Amino acid sequence: MHDLVLRGGLLVDGSGDAPQAGDVAVDAGRIVAVGRVDDEGREEVDASDCWVTPGFVDPHTHLDAQLCWDPSGSPCAAHGVTSVVLGLCGFGVAPCPPDGGEYLLRALEVVEEIPYGATRLGVPFTWETWREYRDHLAQQPLGVNVAGFVPHSSLRYAVMGDRARQGVATEAERAAMVAALEDALDAGAIGFATSRGPNHVDGFGEPVPSRHADEAELAALVATCRGRLWQINVETKFSGDAEALRSEVGQYVEWTRRAGARMTWTPFYADRGVEIWDEVLEENAGWNAEGLRIAPQVTAVPITLLLRFDERSVFTAIPGWTEVLKGYFSDSPEEKKRRLADPEVRHVMKQAEPVPRNPLNPDFEQWTLTVVPSAPELSGRSLAQLARDTGRDPVDALCDQILADDLGTLIDVPILNRHVPGVVDLISDPHTVVGLGDAGAHVMSVTNYRYPTFLLGELVHRRGLVPLEAAIRLLTSAPAELHGLADRGRIREGAAADLCVIDPDRLALDPVEVVHDLPGGAPRLVQGGRGFRAVYVNGERTIADDEATGSRPGQMLSAQAS
Repeated sequence: MHDLVLRGGLLVDGSGDAPQAGDVAVDAGRIVAVGRVDDEGREEVDASDCWVTPGFVDPHTHLDAQLCWDPSGSPCAAHGVTSVVLGLCGFGVAPCPPDGGEYLLRALEVVEEIPYGATRLGVPFTWETWREYRDHLAQQPLGVNVAGFVPHSSLRYAVMGDRARQGVATEAERAAMVAALEDALDAGAIGFATSRGPNHVDGFGEPVPSRHADEAELAALVATCRGRLWQINVETKFSGDAEALRSEVGQYVEWTRRAGARMTWTPFYADRGVEIWDEVLEENAGWNAEGLRIAPQVTAVPITLLLRFDERSVFTAIPGWTEVLKGYFSDSPEEKKRRLADPEVRHVMKQAEPVPRNPLNPDFEQWTLTVVPSAPELSGRSLAQLARDTGRDPVDALCDQILADDLGTLIDVPILNRHVPGVVDLISDPHTVVGLGDAGAHVMSVTNYRYPTFLLGELVHRRGLVPLEAAIRLLTSAPAELHGLADRGRIREGAAADLCVIDPDRLALDPVEVVHDLPGGAPRLVQGGRGFRAVYVNGERTIADDEATGSRPGQMLSAQAS
């Protein structure tokens, strides 16, 4: 008798091959039979009318801090994710020098919008090295499997202290960073992650440590990743200049070539009016044709921000609204309300000239009411639809709703990756990797970690824009292979039993909620997924009919060099 048998599902095995009906048997956390299984299971699941897939691998999270107080894997786990990757873009909580935790947490607060008031209560800093941090996580009751990059800014700060924020490393400091990275790789780290992103500043408003590194330092760290993956957040990401982006990435490709490593870079997105992706994908195809593995990281969802009106957000940066809303977030609540009720203020907002290429251009068809305290039934409706339904101008509908909600309205605003044909091109390219979920970061502004549910429910099942077998490969074996996670991402005998049973007709996103479950009661946005009949991590059921079971069978994963 097997521990578990999933019967009669449509098996989408992660390889990209056509789905086949069949069964899956599991013993001791491993898949032991695929196809027809005659023996019974102690646990039997009728998977008819469902897709049976490998568990999803999320290659871009910032759960480094959160796993210290909440090792469940929320919010990724609600979307079929069974393995997550940490340390992206060079940010994290390890390595860390004695008394260096505050600097790392303050940087996370600025760059990744993870509140310091929560992290200072929840991150114990009982480690100095990345190896010790890994051992700390391994002792936690993990709800998902966890793998990690060694974050460059943390590594640099651990070696150089405050000098990491000021300039070029000495030869001795560079050697110490290489030695610390080698130790982490020996402990199972995937590779090394860094950032040149111009928006990445620390708690002092200054460039994060990784942005002070010279070419000698970066090239030495990349060289240490022979046979492994490294990741970089690029400097030209918002330039809209294909030539500048190709030139920058081309330099990193040469370091990767010399190192015998693999590379992924972030972010890469598609927008109307900035249609550079064809040129970049063509250049990238050439690099991969040479035998390199260069994988721009893309996502299936529009990249969004949340407008809020009680506390600071990008509300005052909307094109044409800046002057009339100047000082808004310094106003008292009553002053904010008076300003929003003022006909002259509304008139200026209505007269603002559209700036289509600006990510914050007020496109009311895409602005979605997300949290509406006075009228929860409006959640999910566009602001333009609300205006049409009530016979008002969208600006009046917006301001009236904010006043009705006592400033508590939350509105989801797509800012990047809004061009669906371009998005489909990006995720369908054979050399990209799907991710950019950012789980654990931007806790009150984004829910991009929802991308697996959106991809499968919207782009695959309802709109038919992406073949099912291709989408499952993008979520499973493709990121697993790129990151060196050898026994994840496939339904095959001997592989780890990370599995999803998905009812495609029920695939949907839950409404966004604000929950106060961070340490100290700080808030975060949570958006769950529907349609997950069952999710298994190492053979144990962690999701049953869209609800967490409380089981915590996750493991720390080690990357294998190739």
